[in-house]
Amino acid sequence: MVALVLDTNVLANLGFLQWLRENPREALLPAVAYMEAKYHALKRRRPVDWLDQGLEAAGISVVDFDREQAGAAAEAVIGRWDFAENARDYAIGALAKARKGLMVTENKKHFTWLPEVQTPQEVMRRSR
Repeated sequence: MVALVLDTNVLANLGFLQWLRENPREALLPAVAYMEAKYHALKRRRPVDWLDQGLEAAGISVVDFDREQAGAAAEAVIGRWDFAENARDYAIGALAKARKGLMVTENKKHFTWLPEVQTPQEVMRRSR
């Protein structure tokens, strides 16, 4: 079964997080997405341990950014020339590319360079 690689924005979708708890799918959160989520929690003065507890409850694993992902991100941006403004999205999507996973995001236009991208609603609908 293909791993689900999660963008930061899907963490706000409580229905999807509940679905992850109930479905035996490997769910991976790139370290860059974790950084974004933690930043937003700190900015809003929310307890950051809630983030970790929520990830654990939903069965989401945080995956370190490695050399393979860095290479995949660099290769993906060639010809697009928008790296400076979208570097985090390239780094997040690189995990899906490197692991041949399914990118799950609420903003599909940021990941058009990947072969398959779905919203949480599409993932849940197609798994029925």
